[in-house]
Amino acid sequence: MVYRKTDKVEAKQQQRKNSILRAGKEMLAEEGYQKISIKGLAEKAGIATGTFYLYFTNKDKLVESIADEMYEQLIDEIRLERSKYASVFEKLQASMLVCVNLFAREKQLAKILLIQAPGISKILNFKLVNIEKELVRLVKIDLDELMEQGLIPGQDTLISACAFVGTFRQVIISWLREGRPQNLEKSFETLLGYNLRGLGKHD
Repeated sequence: MVYRKTDKVEAKQQQRKNSILRAGKEMLAEEGYQKISIKGLAEKAGIATGTFYLYFTNKDKLVESIADEMYEQLIDEIRLERSKYASVFEKLQASMLVCVNLFAREKQLAKILLIQAPGISKILNFKLVNIEKELVRLVKIDLDELMEQGLIPGQDTLISACAFVGTFRQVIISWLREGRPQNLEKSFETLLGYNLRGLGKHD
């Protein structure tokens, strides 16, 4: 006879898994990948050490799940926000505004993706590269359309898209590392205006 999990059992298991993921994100942001131990994770999540292995084979698999969750959350929010607008300029703005608002709201997430990822885990670094590639791809699509409509002058839109995304990334990193600008969300309009002028947006 095959045992089938009840809804109550499945809900409890998902709750435990979420607790482990939450503890993993907190420790990753605060302590870094190398200092994370399975025992410490279990204690923070409020479970027995052995219970951890019912959900993840090892620390790397946990980090991979965290990276997947963060990647999907960011990309889904960007696509949802872009779908609300018809104007290409508004879509372009929406792509970066989602990033700024999400990172301002979840500083821990920003710290993991932009500060910790490049040095601690190939998995996280790979996800970071994929996020940047997707952002550049979306911005390039917008710039190609704007150029076709004559709203910005002719240019290499791939280079412009890379520069556009790069400026936002650098400002967010400065905010994380140095606390400047003090208010990330308030800096958005200045940063957007700077980029639009650089693109040669017609008034």
